[in-house]
Amino acid sequence: MYYFIVNLHGGSGKAKLTWNAVENALNENHIAYKAVNTEADNGASSLARRILLLESGIINLVVVGGDGTINEVLNGIPLEDFPRIRFGVIPTGSGNDFARGAGIPRHDPVKALMRILNATGGKTIDLGMVSMPDVHRKRLFAISSGMGLNAIVGVKASTTKLKKLLNKLHLGKFTYIIYTIQTLFSLPSGHYKLTFDDGEIYEFNKLIFIAAMNFRAEGGGVPMAPEAKSDDGKLSICLAAGISSFMAFIKFPFLCAGKHGSLKGFVLKDCTALDVEGEKTTTVHTDGEFGGKVKRVHYECLQGMLHMLC
Repeated sequence: MYYFIVNLHGGSGKAKLTWNAVENALNENHIAYKAVNTEADNGASSLARRILLLESGIINLVVVGGDGTINEVLNGIPLEDFPRIRFGVIPTGSGNDFARGAGIPRHDPVKALMRILNATGGKTIDLGMVSMPDVHRKRLFAISSGMGLNAIVGVKASTTKLKKLLNKLHLGKFTYIIYTIQTLFSLPSGHYKLTFDDGEIYEFNKLIFIAAMNFRAEGGGVPMAPEAKSDDGKLSICLAAGISSFMAFIKFPFLCAGKHGSLKGFVLKDCTALDVEGEKTTTVHTDGEFGGKVKRVHYECLQGMLHMLC
């Protein structure tokens, strides 16, 4: 039995067409399945919890949706239940960074489905967790979590009407570029202290962004951590700090090309955990979804947490 959580409102109207193609293929191949649709904010989380109650053993759980829906579903699964989840994705979003990072076909839903049906569930990937003590909240993430510029841009992009318009023109990735340039020059300065699990400490008077990456790319394919691997038990941290907004703007094309690692103002470092403390509140995102506005966060890698159907 396969359980599908379907977001019919994603992909600027393409989600329904995607699900129709998937459902036809399921019926043609006589596959036993049940499908439920998301209908409201956090609907996917509650649906995941309800599905977990239907069986006590292994559950094949497939998300038909974008990165935001995937994040909601993962955060609806209690940590103790992950060993019995076999997780698949048929992407319908505009960014589809999860599918990109996991090697899932992004433009052929039937091909993605067949990969799921033929998978054994033996492949595992890591997940990240961010703890925000200021707001007493923890959130899982599969792609990335961040603070500062990338978090503000991710939240803006996920809620703007501009993204829907550009998606219809197949230009959705430019949403992130537009808001990055707009936001870059309005970032506040402030002191930040970062403590890595090996004891190394970084301190900056201006933080532009921190990205805790599980996959190599976020924001519709921007390679923040070009060498990141989702199955190595580590998060790949990419941060930009200690340079002016103008210099960050000049170096932005190098970031988009994944050539920023050796540039002044950028740090790339792998770790299993990271503590961040700032003197001002900063927006945090998890897989592009708003996580909170806080001064302190703790990142950690949950090794091999997610069994994949792909």
